[in-house]
Amino acid sequence: MLPPAMLLLGVCMIACFAPATLDAEDWYRWRGPELNGISSETDWQAEWPTGKMPIAWTIDVGTGFSSVVVQNDRAYTLGHVDEHDVVYCIDVTDGHAIWKHAYPASLDARDFEGGPTTTPTIDGDRVYVLSRAGELFCFDNKSGEVRWKKQIADVAEVRLPGWGFAAAPLVVGDKLVLTLGESGAVVNKHDGTLIWTSADRECGYASPVQIPNSDTFVFPSGRAFAGVDLKTGDPQWTLRWLTSFGCNAAEPIIHDGKMFLCSGYNRGAALFQLTDGEPELIWKNKNMLNQLHGSLLYQGHLYGIDGDMEAGARLTCLNWETGEVVWSEDELKPGGLSLANGKLILLTEPGELVFAAATPAGFSEISRAKVLDGKCWTVPVLSSGRVFCRSIQGQVACVDLRD
Repeated sequence: MLPPAMLLLGVCMIACFAPATLDAEDWYRWRGPELNGISSETDWQAEWPTGKMPIAWTIDVGTGFSSVVVQNDRAYTLGHVDEHDVVYCIDVTDGHAIWKHAYPASLDARDFEGGPTTTPTIDGDRVYVLSRAGELFCFDNKSGEVRWKKQIADVAEVRLPGWGFAAAPLVVGDKLVLTLGESGAVVNKHDGTLIWTSADRECGYASPVQIPNSDTFVFPSGRAFAGVDLKTGDPQWTLRWLTSFGCNAAEPIIHDGKMFLCSGYNRGAALFQLTDGEPELIWKNKNMLNQLHGSLLYQGHLYGIDGDMEAGARLTCLNWETGEVVWSEDELKPGGLSLANGKLILLTEPGELVFAAATPAGFSEISRAKVLDGKCWTVPVLSSGRVFCRSIQGQVACVDLRD
């Protein structure tokens, strides 16, 4: 047996040379672990000389809008290649594809470039993927083996929305919660068996959101948002919410007994007080129009991409309580937005990665660099000190921000 002094020395050496992983966080589902688009990681570097951010690797995954999810040094995303949608499992250390699964799919470039629009969801040793056409897959996330699959739109007897299904599946216990039909659907995550479905009307494009400390989940449709009892599928209330094209794509934000709704296409935003019955309006205006991506709530302020992406959207900060514009930055051409450690992580449409302070004092840029070519409308994802960025044309870049 080693003397106590030698044991202490060994412990110290292990502590000194062990990797600093306590701050690392798996971004295993759409909008992250807390479903709010905000990472808890702090051990990463945002200050880089202009144009000098270190790109560790890139990989081409095909056309599409799918974001990236990460668990245990594996990243997952989707793209369209040669009349197939392809699910990729990528090694985050060097960018090679560990496994791929392709299934026949149309590019379906109606009014946009086409390709997959939903993001995978990781749950333990499984990955769930919902295609635009309603095919629901459960993969073994290590081998890529298909554990089960369903044509869930047919099983649930609901129509496809105009641009296909886009909302990421949400795992709640043994349930897989889906944005299908007028007010959602739920299947058993172990075998895809349908538990309940809703009326055959056009769904929205945002993922379901839970009202804390309740069984009520908020689902979007093309014409409304509905609070639904997850156990039974029974609607508790419905808020009429119309847009020009029946497109409700931004997730509601629920905080401190209030609910924020926001859509593009000239609809605007509103804050509601949650009650035992139908939510009560606090304020509404057109100061924020989230066409594709939901806003982020941080320290009493909303940060979001406001306006029509094709016409030129802007980065805007609103006061949560009043809905008043605190500041707006018109020149950035934002494509996707997340937040970590008090900093906005912005991927611009031309492929620049920009870091700025998340503060109501005004837009305060920290650094920026070109990381991708092509058009970028996908949310950048921070996990374990790496930021994963993606272009519509299918280039994924891993930017290593570890100190």
